[in-house]
Amino acid sequence: MFKRFVMLLVISITAMVGLSACSATDNRTISGQAAQEALNIVVDKSVAEFDKAGGSETLAVGQTTYVVIYDPTAPEGKQVVSANLSDKSAPTFDKPEAVSMHALRDLVKSSKVKEAEVSLAKNVFTIQGTDFLVEIFVTNDIVYKSNIWSTASGSQDPQVIVTTYGISAETQKLFDSATEPAAAQ
Repeated sequence: MFKRFVMLLVISITAMVGLSACSATDNRTISGQAAQEALNIVVDKSVAEFDKAGGSETLAVGQTTYVVIYDPTAPEGKQVVSANLSDKSAPTFDKPEAVSMHALRDLVKSSKVKEAEVSLAKNVFTIQGTDFLVEIFVTNDIVYKSNIWSTASGSQDPQVIVTTYGISAETQKLFDSATEPAAAQ
């Protein structure tokens, strides 16, 4: 009986250690190369999940709020829809480049970030560059929010991006109502 108890205890502890070691972010405080590596893991995992399940991104810039919806099951050229939620304009089809998650992947692997200070504390990555600051909020090694400040924007307000994985019924309804953008004049 005692052997079984000890064996069960050893298995439980091993499982807990093994599961906690799987996370790149949970309860860690790291900086430098270790933080950069953890950031790459998290962003790659987030992009893979977003590309597989689709999702939406709500972008707030100053007083204006936009939504970008990505549906990987839609036909090519019709997978991305964007809308200005502030003025309630009709949603239109957009280019894949409008998806911020893909831009985030490109940013974290860029030379700008490699030269920046990268740290992780309390499930928030901070990237401090010479002319920008990015905060990336993570849960279960998946990005759910980012704040981006840049001196190039000329604004004191950050660009806030909240990411949702998967497409809700409400989001699908907005996606389904998309039209082609008006031709440029």
